[in-house]
Amino acid sequence: MRLLLSYLRIPLMLLAVVNLVAGLWAGIIRIGWNIPLTSVAAHHGAIMLGGFLTTLIALEKAIPLKRNLVLIIPAISAMSLIMVIPGYYQVGLYCLVAGSFGLFLIHAYYLHLHPRDASIILMLIGAGSLMVGNVMLMKTQFYPSSFPWWMGFLLFTITAERIELSKFLPVSASMKKLLAGFLVLFLLGIVAPFHGIGKYVSALAMIGIAIWMLRHDVIRIGLKKKGLIKFSSVALLIANGWLIVDGLFLMLMNETAYSYDIMVHSFFIGYAFAMIFAHGPIILPGVLGIIYKPFHPVLYAWLFLVQGSLLFRLVADSILNLAWRKWSGIFTGMGILLYFITLVLMVIHERFHSKVR
Repeated sequence: MRLLLSYLRIPLMLLAVVNLVAGLWAGIIRIGWNIPLTSVAAHHGAIMLGGFLTTLIALEKAIPLKRNLVLIIPAISAMSLIMVIPGYYQVGLYCLVAGSFGLFLIHAYYLHLHPRDASIILMLIGAGSLMVGNVMLMKTQFYPSSFPWWMGFLLFTITAERIELSKFLPVSASMKKLLAGFLVLFLLGIVAPFHGIGKYVSALAMIGIAIWMLRHDVIRIGLKKKGLIKFSSVALLIANGWLIVDGLFLMLMNETAYSYDIMVHSFFIGYAFAMIFAHGPIILPGVLGIIYKPFHPVLYAWLFLVQGSLLFRLVADSILNLAWRKWSGIFTGMGILLYFITLVLMVIHERFHSKVR
């Protein structure tokens, strides 16, 4: 059974990568490039969040359980990509909802094993938010209705991961309660009409969470280190900076032609992908069942390419420069793909040389 588990890791990882490529392809089409397979463009958000990120997170959480049956959950999530095939959109949505429900069950099982573990509770709330967002998409067929719930999924999941990784730090009970208060405030904001008063409530919570993390996470310690620890800390610093910026955008930005684009991508590229870059060298080996944690200074180039292209996009959005917007999408996609290609090549190189030794 464990042998089967080891063989299933790679195909499921490849399915996640297929979703990533499809999601980036869809994003490039949506930003204005006239390239083939335009049917994929309408589902950019669902593919990136459901097909790629949910699959990756579900795979990461399923593997430690050492039960082959649980791997059905990331597989179902990855199969949501079939929504881009004409006539299969509704089936793809069912896969999205089923995959998020499966992730919720995984976290519920972890909570059963470790009652009152704060990080698992937060992950459970995050998975619940994802499930609500996917159901909202199925019900309304309107992506902005899912957007705040998908934000909640990533915000709660990432916060849980940071709490787990920083649990050795001396954080007072009052500070932990303050973080919990910010998280509750964020939930209240998305439960309320988010595109009304709710966005101000959630925005305030996002700013509070980011400032808390900058103060109580390992970022300041890591910035004094070298190698992977420093790289991860730089990415964490960038991510929390974007969370503050996105909170300010939500509170202060007037409704303009591209204000929605600015707010969405400040969160999902600025915050979420900077966090993914920070955790990637830790998560990928865990998913593949190896100890080696890949790092090379070239990862900084891909991090800064993605974040720089996001700044370029926001400027283009602000001045309504369509040509700049199009190129920013190309640079973002290149940076993300090159980051993951670099990680995979380093892992392959290490495994080859470890066998030779």
